[in-house]
Parts: sequence; C-alpha cells; structure tokens
Amino acid sequence: MPQTNLARLYATALIAVFIYGATPVFTKLATATVDGVTVGALRAMVAVPVATLVILLGRHRIPLTRNAITLVIISGMGGLVLFPVIFSLGVQHTTAGHAAAGTAFGAVMAGIISAIIDRRMPAWPWWIGIATGTFGAILLIWEAIGIEVEGVTWQGDALVFLGMFLGVVGYVAGARLTRQIGSVTVTMWSIVVAAAVLFPVVVLHSGSEALMAIDRDGWISILALGWGSTIVAYLLWNRALADGGVAEIGALQLLQPPLGIALAPLLLGEPITLPLLMATAIILFGVIMVQREHS
Repeated sequence: MPQTNLARLYATALIAVFIYGATPVFTKLATATVDGVTVGALRAMVAVPVATLVILLGRHRIPLTRNAITLVIISGMGGLVLFPVIFSLGVQHTTAGHAAAGTAFGAVMAGIISAIIDRRMPAWPWWIGIATGTFGAILLIWEAIGIEVEGVTWQGDALVFLGMFLGVVGYVAGARLTRQIGSVTVTMWSIVVAAAVLFPVVVLHSGSEALMAIDRDGWISILALGWGSTIVAYLLWNRALADGGVAEIGALQLLQPPLGIALAPLLLGEPITLPLLMATAIILFGVIMVQREHS
C-alpha cells in the first residue's frame, strides 16, 4: 500500500479509536441521570435523523440481496443495538476506568472471530495472547469481587465484556459489507436498523418521565455518543477495517484503554487502582501476542 494511503488509513482508524476511547466516560456521565438501557437506546435515536438525511441526499441504497441485507442487520444489531445497550448498562454498574480497560479485550475478540471466519488454526502467539487476554479480563472482574472499590461490580464488568463481543460481531459484519457498498451506506443503514429496533425501548421502557429527568450534561453526553461514537467513529472504523483488515487494524484498540483510564479520574474523579492497571497491562500484552499472528 502506498505511504499516502497508509497514512490516511491509520489517521482514519486513530480518529475512530480516540472517539471510542472517550465513550466509557461519556456513557458514565449519561448514566448519572438515566439508566444504561435508555442511554444505549438514545444513542441510535439521536443519530437516526442525521443518518436518514444522509441516505436521502446521497441516495445511499442497500442492494436487495440476502447477503447485503443480512450483513447490515448484523452490523446494526451487533454494533448499534446490543453493544451500546449492554455496554451502557455495564458502565452504569461499574466505573468508566474498568469499562475502558475492558475495551482492550475487543481486539482479542476480533482475533478469535477472524480466525473462525478464515477457518485456520492460529500459531502459538495467538493462543498465548488469547489466554493472557482472558486472564486479564478475569483479573479485572476479580477486583470487582474481591476488592472494595466504590462503583465497581463484577456484573457491570461482565456486561461490558459481553457488549464488546457483540460490538465486534457487528463491526466485522459492517467491514465485510463496506468492501462492497462503502462505509457511508453501511453506517447510515445500520443506524436506521438500530433506531427501528430501539424506538419501542425508548417508548415502553424509558418513557417521558425518564427523558425529562436527563439533565444538560446527560443530553450533551448522549449527543456526543450518538453523533460521535455512533456516526463518526462507526463510519471511520468500518472504512479502516475494510481497507486494513479486522485483525490488523483491530490492534489499534490498544490505545483505547489508556485514553479512557486517563479521562476517568480527570472528568469523573474515579480512583486508579493497582489491579486495574495490572489487568489493563495484561490484556494489552495479550492483544500484542494475538497481533503477532498477523504481522
């Protein structure tokens, strides 16, 4: 790949990673006044007017083939329905720092899914990376169980990991479809799919009272999540993964935890504990070993 294209590829991916790195903090701010399910659902709802306008003005259409429709549904459901709702619910029951550390495990999950899709038996660095990353995830949850840290629960950490897994499934599907029809079309239609699924959640679960209870900072955080994480980051991330490969570009998720962990004490006053730093370092080492398989 020419140097110019390579620089553009990594610039695209790094912008997305920076936005995703701040996502746990904005999610924690949003869940201060409303529950995590509502926060996750509102991400798609505030994004869908922009997505609809882009689709109409740009005449972005999904090919009416079973493969394309299946991939956009998986992209929308995984990356923009299940991930934000479950992840937001997890952040509600843990700290933004723990959630930020948990995002690193997404790169390990991407490695697993890539190996399954490619139908190949990975070499020993991959297996060491998976085992190490999993140990780091267990250590993170162990802190929630065994050490008294305000705001941390093992249930919250487990939901963060589950949300990350479902999100990875979504962006893998989105990247595969992006190669066929472009990242703008995939992202905007994924948002439409997500909004259609989550609208009943907002109406039946949240209701007007919950929406009215959200304060100014909460709405600012939700708009940042909807327009930043759901539109801009998802758009750029799909493009980068399609051009650079899921396993290779997925390694840049290494940068998300340090950013989130740095922002958490600055903006939320959360503590940085030794087990949190240890778990993060172990997970990141695991991701590096997984990436050696693709280097």
